[in-house]
Amino acid sequence: MSTPSYVLTLRIKTESFQEAISDKRFEVSRKMYNACVNELYKRYRTMRQSKLYQKVKKMKKGRERNTLFSELNTKFGLTEYSIHAFLTPMNRRFHANIDAQAGQKIGTRAFHAFKKVMFGQAKKVYFKRYGAMESVEG
Repeated sequence: MSTPSYVLTLRIKTESFQEAISDKRFEVSRKMYNACVNELYKRYRTMRQSKLYQKVKKMKKGRERNTLFSELNTKFGLTEYSIHAFLTPMNRRFHANIDAQAGQKIGTRAFHAFKKVMFGQAKKVYFKRYGAMESVEG
């Protein structure tokens, strides 16, 4: 038996400067997310064009093939940690608005969304539109 869950939404009384700070943080996080998705697409296209990928793709499904795919992902930077490394310079630049932990979370969210594309569970990852970022987790 599952326990019921509830969401209470309350309007917060904010000053205009507080709203401006929040808007800036959401916008910075959106741009970081989109940069991650863009970088993942570049790396994925490069990997798919490699001869080694074409060879591994034709192999019979099994442990050896999975191991080779995993090695290819590492080689071409299609890992969660490589995206964290990609975000490090951005984290330094935007440290006043987004802390390192929130920056890593943004990278993790982008990677998990993109992983579905890599495993054929999704057709594509959409970029976030202006104003579409719903949360900045930290």
